[in-house]
Amino acid sequence: DRTHSGLRCRVVRHLSTRDGLLRRDTCGTIQYEMDNLGRHLVFVDWDNGMNTPVFAQEVEIDAAQVDAAA
Repeated sequence: DRTHSGLRCRVVRHLSTRDGLLRRDTCGTIQYEMDNLGRHLVFVDWDNGMNTPVFAQEVEIDAAQVDAAA
């Protein structure tokens, strides 16, 4: 799903990912989203160089961009 593709987001808490630690408030750009085994995953290119999926509840989309897209 590319509904939010290109929108900016941030991590709401520290996350341990396959690529390392994502610190709270790390920002990134959403690439795409998908459902997998009943879980909603968001794939993000993070500003710190990581490219890793996170669960939807672990990120917050920039509200200003959502309002502008509507």
